[in-house]
Amino acid sequence: MNKGAVKFFEEKLKYEIDPYSVRHIVDEKDSNYLIVDVRDENSYKAGHVPSAVNITRHDIDNHISKLPKDKTIITYCYHVVCFAAPAVALELAKKGYKVMEMVGGFDEWQKNGHPVEK
Repeated sequence: MNKGAVKFFEEKLKYEIDPYSVRHIVDEKDSNYLIVDVRDENSYKAGHVPSAVNITRHDIDNHISKLPKDKTIITYCYHVVCFAAPAVALELAKKGYKVMEMVGGFDEWQKNGHPVEK
């Protein structure tokens, strides 16, 4: 057994969420979560996960004090190889926020036919 790999993937899975689970959160209007779209403003305006707020990676410091610490913050960006969402999640985690990343970003959200808000 590769103990290092086991530990890595156990930890990783605690902080990742798939688009189907996020869809359930959106549909149920689950108030235990805040969804944060870290893409640029134009991309957000063109379409985003319903109820998501837009806070870009470069603007997070200006908004961090307004974010609720009693909710789990789910970040997402453009696609699976975009590192903005995990970077924002890391910054929030360092400041004591509960965080998760939606795997696949907005691309996977759309590919799976989930609703888009404009």
